[in-house]
Formats: sequence, structure tokens, C-alpha cells
Amino acid sequence: MHIFNRFYLLTGVIISFLVPLATITVQANNALETSGEPIFIGNTSLAAVHEGFNYSQLLICVYLIISILFLIRFVKNFAKIIQKIRTNETIKYQKAILVLVQDEILPHTFWNFIFINKKDYKEGKIEEELFTHELTHVTQKHTLDILIIELFQIMFWINPLFIFLKKAIQLNHEFLADEKVINQHKNTNKYQHLLLNKAAWNNEYYLASNLNYSLTKKRLKMMTKQSSQTKILLKQLSVIPLLVGFLFLFAERVQAQEKAKDKIVIEYNSLAKKAKSKDNADTKKEDIEKLEKLYAQLSESQKKTAVPFPYTSITEKNKEEPIFYLNGEVASKKEVDKVNAGNIESVNVIKKENGSSTISIKKKKEPIFYLDGKRISKKEMKKVKPDNIESVNVEKDKDGGGSIYITSKKE
Repeated sequence: MHIFNRFYLLTGVIISFLVPLATITVQANNALETSGEPIFIGNTSLAAVHEGFNYSQLLICVYLIISILFLIRFVKNFAKIIQKIRTNETIKYQKAILVLVQDEILPHTFWNFIFINKKDYKEGKIEEELFTHELTHVTQKHTLDILIIELFQIMFWINPLFIFLKKAIQLNHEFLADEKVINQHKNTNKYQHLLLNKAAWNNEYYLASNLNYSLTKKRLKMMTKQSSQTKILLKQLSVIPLLVGFLFLFAERVQAQEKAKDKIVIEYNSLAKKAKSKDNADTKKEDIEKLEKLYAQLSESQKKTAVPFPYTSITEKNKEEPIFYLNGEVASKKEVDKVNAGNIESVNVIKKENGSSTISIKKKKEPIFYLDGKRISKKEMKKVKPDNIESVNVEKDKDGGGSIYITSKKE
């Protein structure tokens, strides 16, 4: 059961990150009915909301700062352990390496290093049960579990469940090591008294596996607890309905809109056939944009069965912008759009055989304004108050232009 718990606690965290990526597809009995215009189910863009202060970025920064602080603590403790290994005598012992330190400590383990008091080791004062306990941590790689959950806690420190999860993993490690000691030395009472005698020690390395982690009544009782194989099996199997229940409880249910998709395919096919039957130059821009939107919403399987897109690329038609001329000079579309319709004298459109076209726009000539013999702009002319005008004289030119002479009243 302890081995099962170790697997369940650790893999449960990892699987919880993978489950949201899974998709379960179930064919619905009744497709969602739609009416009227087709429902566009593609990606939609929301208008950006401009705020005076972005609180979300502030919260992200605070979150990252706290994560970095936890990471610094992790690195400092890791470096502290490495420093202990480098500065003290080491001895090869079975599948582990003993690190003999001067501190008054009880044996504790990090990876395959067992830290013990040098004086006690030289004088043979360390019990065999303690060596067996720490060797179990080494051979079963318990440090790996601690490092994994510690890294998760650094990234997701805001979730308080990681605190309890880490304690449960560490306590389960102690159960595994206790079980190994009892099975090997066959003296439960002696081992329990040994734990009670050593209970006062406190480990300074939170990353290390140590003998007296959470020395509670539950841990002492676990050594003499007898469980039948049937009971253990039922406990393990109970995880299956629990996981299935959580899966359906927290899964996001999305009903497929098959009929809406079918209408999109039908409308796309209709527009695509019209575009292919006509000359591309005669196709309205609105129809092309609608055709592109519909095509983007089709799945890969629908694209294979639908009418091929009438253009070599989705944006081909948009690229075929005509060449604009404004009063005989080449102009951009942006400049042409700024021209007021009331100021246009004539528009000439020439279509070429390759589908391209040129649009020549001739603007009406603006008259030249004079105020009391001085040339002014149209904007300045509009500021002149009618009450201050004595006379207005207009002279027209043959080319449509002209001059307007304004004389103001003399005070």
C-alpha cells in the first residue's frame, strides 16, 4: 500500500497537468438546431479595453517575484548540502556514500549521501536500524520525489494543497523506510523505542529525508498495523471511480454544432461556385471577404470535400489592389480615401486583361482666396465673419479654377 501511495501521490500531480489536454468526443443524439443565418463558430476577436492601470500585469509580477524567492531558497538549501559534502570526509558504504560531519546530528539522507556524526560513526554508536532506514531512502530514490514536488511548489506556491501533498509524500517515505527496517530486523518494539529516544533532533535541511520527520502517533501505529490484501486491493481500486467522477465533474462540456457547420459548408460552396463561374475582377470584395471567413472555419476534412477555393491563395484577391492616380500623380489608397466625394470632378477606371486595373481621379481645383489683397488659406477664409465683409469678387479660369477676392470693412 505504501508503494501504491508513493506512485499515486507523485503521478497524480503530473497527470493533473495532462488531463486538461485530453478531449473525449461523444456523438450527440440531437444536434443543436439552428435557424436563420449561419452561425460562425470560428475564432472571434474582442475589442481591446484600455485601462488606466493594468492590474493583471502587476499580479503576474508579484506572483513571479514570490516564485523567484522560493527558487532562491531552494538553491541556497541545495548549495548548503553540496557544501557539506565537499567540506567533510566521505566513505563508501554499500550503495550509499557516508558524509562524516562534526555537527551533533542523527543520520539523514540526500540522494545517495547519508549525513552522520563523525564521532558517533568512529565509535560505532549508530544503530544498524538507522543505517537500514537511511539506506532505504537511498535505494528507493526518495529524494527524487522531494525535488519534483519542491519544484512544483515553487511554480504553483499559491495552491496550498502542495504543502499537504509534500508532507504526505515525505511521511509515506518514512512508512516505506520503517517497513524495510521491521522486515529486516524483526524487532518492532526495539525500533519504536529507538525512534522515541531520538525524537528531540530537528533536521536543518528541509530537502533531506530524515528519521524523525513528523514523529506522530499515526507513524508508530503504522508499524504494528495489519491490513489484509483484500482490503488493500479495495482501497486501490476505489481510486478508479473517484477519478472517473472527478473527470466528469470538472470536464468542460461542449456540444458540437453539426447543423451549423453544415450550413457553413453549403454557403461556402455556393459562393465558391459563383466566384469560379465569373471573372475574378467582377466578384464583389464583400463576397471575397465572406468566402475567406467561411473557408477559414472549415475543418481539414471539410476542405477536402468542399469546392476548392477559387483563388490560388486566400488573400490573392486582396493583393490585386488597383493602381490609383490623383490629378495625374500616383497615389496610395489611403490618400484616395481622404478625398471628399464633393471635391471629385471625374473618375476613370481602366481594366487590363490580366485582371489588374487603374483608377484615375481628377479633383476639382480649389479657388485661391485673397483677403484685402493678401493670399489666405481656405481655413483662414472660413474664419472671416460675414458681418466684417464689405465685398466679394469672384474670377473664374478656363480650367475650372479661379480666385476669390474678399474686401473687409474698414473700421
